[in-house]
Amino acid sequence: MCAINGIYQCRHFDDPRGLVLKMNEVSGHRGPDYSDIYTDDDVVLGHNRLSIIDLDAKANQPFISNDNSIVLVFNGEIYNYQSLKAQIKDYTFRTNSDSEVLMAAYIQWGMGFVNHLNGMFAFAIWDKRKKNFILGRDRLGIKPLYYAELNGSFVFASEIRSILNTNILDNKIDRYSLVDYVNYSTVHGPNTIIEGIKSLLPGNLLIVNENEATISKYWDVRKAIKKIEIPGDVSSVHSKIRDSFINAVQARLVADVPIGAFLSGGIDSSLIVAAASN
Repeated sequence: MCAINGIYQCRHFDDPRGLVLKMNEVSGHRGPDYSDIYTDDDVVLGHNRLSIIDLDAKANQPFISNDNSIVLVFNGEIYNYQSLKAQIKDYTFRTNSDSEVLMAAYIQWGMGFVNHLNGMFAFAIWDKRKKNFILGRDRLGIKPLYYAELNGSFVFASEIRSILNTNILDNKIDRYSLVDYVNYSTVHGPNTIIEGIKSLLPGNLLIVNENEATISKYWDVRKAIKKIEIPGDVSSVHSKIRDSFINAVQARLVADVPIGAFLSGGIDSSLIVAAASN
């Protein structure tokens, strides 16, 4: 899973590193393999790692670019990281991780880099050159990402309880969200059950600098559906669905740890692909 936690505009707090340490501590179950914190005058970024791709310590996070200008914390997996890596020519890679590919993609393509990603992800990028702080979430919201704004500071985490553990909020139930929950058994985003904590919606980026904070939608399922070409006959449709399913499963089997560790009941992952092929 991994967990990302942090604060932008940390100078508004007396002990921002201590706050992020508290967030890391409460989300340690998401990433038991390694935990660390990056700190400078503007941000504190925390990460708890569950090692899946590139188990070497060089791939630990927070991850810093070769020129020390970009800092990344990332939760998820980029399924097409190997093909993206082959397209990025102006960056010298020092790991085999998908985290570094995500960072290098940002360096090469700027904000449009998210359109190149195939995966599930929640990330925070601190661009020290442009003084931009960026939160991003995958297209369908597989990976969670929550944030709170307090007097120009942004506090974010993979879990609501990480933010609550800092005690920087009053930790009140949002009465309007409570009505939502009673009516629908869920709280509709971007609101959460806690007053002052928002969820970054799927397919969205939150970009913050010293002057403004903007949320932009980089992917919309309705627009994506319109671009899909559907074959005319039923057998071609079946074939296209089968091929897409097999490719999706195979992409998700890329890992540097035994895939059986993630499958309950001792199911052999090869059986999934074989079943889809039949």
